[in-house]
Amino acid sequence: MIQSILKTLSAEWALHKHNKLNKQGVFDCDAQKFYVVPNALPDHTYHEALIDLERLKNEWVRSNTPWRRGSAIGGHELRNRCSGEWLEYLQSQKFIAKVREATGLKSLKYVPVEDTNRLSILLYEGKNGGDGIDWHVDGSIYLGQRWAGILVLVENTKEDYAKLELQPNLVTTTLPKSNIVNSLVLFQGDHVRHRVRPMLEGEERIVLSLLFSDWPQKTRNIFLRRYQSRVNKVFYNNPNP
Repeated sequence: MIQSILKTLSAEWALHKHNKLNKQGVFDCDAQKFYVVPNALPDHTYHEALIDLERLKNEWVRSNTPWRRGSAIGGHELRNRCSGEWLEYLQSQKFIAKVREATGLKSLKYVPVEDTNRLSILLYEGKNGGDGIDWHVDGSIYLGQRWAGILVLVENTKEDYAKLELQPNLVTTTLPKSNIVNSLVLFQGDHVRHRVRPMLEGEERIVLSLLFSDWPQKTRNIFLRRYQSRVNKVFYNNPNP
């Protein structure tokens, strides 16, 4: 019992320190790896997801801030509007096994279902100045490692490289667009700087955003949870962390 309490307190302190250093631009050199999993969804599952997107035309929540322009649908709303097998597949052990194999973390799992970031959908369009999001690292409210997954559904763009850019060890890395559709990009978004380049006129990008952790226990730090609530409000108009 005491050992468990000490482990939690140690993780809470480490998380607090980590988020504080993030704001100062200091990142963990051992958390800079990223992985790309091609053909993340079976073909029929991928196409079913595209068809289901048609149901969501009136559900997008638009954000327009100095650091992010784009639309999104939170996890709760997504599950209420869609019920296809593609959603079931994303929750399956087969899919989780792909994530674990790519990262080498056998204990990696989704964050709790009440977290709207567990499975959400993001839309970027090339109109009215072009959507995008500036260089940033994510905050974290989980005591374990936080792994972001970006599963690309649509990348209708005019450039040779995918709009998502990563900066492991502060070195800008681009991904070829040729095989980015239906690929899952996995990285520790609270350690690796990343951005979405501004969309050009007529371009469209739609991705599923997934969130995993090897210890998905939420922090008790009210300041970190409050910050996440503000981010959720901007993205999904839903402040629940």
